[in-house]
Amino acid sequence: MKTVLFNPFIKYSEKQLLLVGLLFTIVGSLAGYYFNARFDGALDMHIGRSTTMVTVFSDNAINIISLFIPLYLLALYINSKTRIIDILNTVLVARLAIYLTTLSNVGKFMSQIENKILFNNPLNINFEPAELIVIIIIALLSLLFLVWYIALLYNGFKVACNAKTAKHNILFAVALLVAEIVSKIIISTIN
Repeated sequence: MKTVLFNPFIKYSEKQLLLVGLLFTIVGSLAGYYFNARFDGALDMHIGRSTTMVTVFSDNAINIISLFIPLYLLALYINSKTRIIDILNTVLVARLAIYLTTLSNVGKFMSQIENKILFNNPLNINFEPAELIVIIIIALLSLLFLVWYIALLYNGFKVACNAKTAKHNILFAVALLVAEIVSKIIISTIN
């Protein structure tokens, strides 16, 4: 089970991973639309902004491309025999963790919290104890999903290009930051 959750790239074929990754992208995009979520960066998701089907799917396409290009270029630097499909599958499959964070807006809970914050004087906001508990739980779960996302990206990348050294790990982190910056710039320019 640990392999399936954290490193499915060593257990399943590239065709299986591609199919599952594409399915995750479609279902995750639909969930983003339904739960009013924006995937407005390669590493993040935000609730409460106005969404359309086109916006959610274009956000995801930009994020996937923004992650794929720097990771693939870095993988080629590390190992010139790295296959495109392996990096693409890594990005597609790992994004499941981000898509699951959309569930934090079931019943429009987070949208209501956001409205409470945005449309009231910050000094006068009163959260009920139950609201605070739910917010803390959602925050912790979101952090866990982010860690899972990065772990999936790292494990898939490591398998795809045989990354082994500390230098490779640092360059991987830099590639993720580049992907986040590029995706934010493109998404904010388009939308």
